[in-house]
Amino acid sequence: MGTKLPLLIIIPHGGLQIPGELDEYITIDTFDILFSSDICANEIFSPGHDMLTAIDTNIARIFVDLDRPPLIEGTGSDPDGVIKRETRNGKTIFSEGTFPDELAVKNILKRHYSPFHQTIEKIIRTGEIRLIVECHTMTAVGDKYAPDPGKPRPIGTVCNEYREDNRVKKSCDERVAHLFLDSMKRAFSGERVTVAERFSLNKPPFNGYILRTYGAGKIPMLRFSLSRALFFNEEHFNYDYLKVDELRIEQLKNKFREGIERLCQKLF
Repeated sequence: MGTKLPLLIIIPHGGLQIPGELDEYITIDTFDILFSSDICANEIFSPGHDMLTAIDTNIARIFVDLDRPPLIEGTGSDPDGVIKRETRNGKTIFSEGTFPDELAVKNILKRHYSPFHQTIEKIIRTGEIRLIVECHTMTAVGDKYAPDPGKPRPIGTVCNEYREDNRVKKSCDERVAHLFLDSMKRAFSGERVTVAERFSLNKPPFNGYILRTYGAGKIPMLRFSLSRALFFNEEHFNYDYLKVDELRIEQLKNKFREGIERLCQKLF
């Protein structure tokens, strides 16, 4: 496939860097940042060639979550706002009394949050995109704040639903969702790393800001999440150096690209 595909890949959580404004105030270590991010998402889902358009970030999700509304923090039982106070497993992120004030938060959003979303909007306005795919790597088991706490997850899950005003809405029709699901099933057919069903549609029901925002437009959109159990394990992850086997990541990248190319052959 030599021509550019009319597809936009969005990778909001693959970064690992600490914003310079926050560096001296945090109490967590490198592993906490790694575990709280979509480890290896940038490497697996970025195309690495000129056939696809992709947007990602180098900033860690735990400091600037691009898949949340631009609010300082969450409310109620889920404290998971755009800038976190604690990790998903309950560790305090900032030294006591050093959580960014309102002015600091506005500056951080201006530097790291707004440009990401402005770039998405600019790409969409070109009129060249016919499908948007938001990509994540997910933990093998849902954490306490997830829609599926304590439950084993599949190798991959595709979402074309989101909730808004207590109603379930579609970000694309069922045909596109099932074509994508089938393409990924075929691409990852040799993988066996879960006690759950291997691939699923809208299970668990992720309801992120990006899908609600851009999935409500005219361009069909999907969210794809791939299990970290494929690489974040004793065979492929070195806990001493906090590194994932590069050959394994290249293998998974090729599988994802194979699935995308198969999908585009059917769609376009």
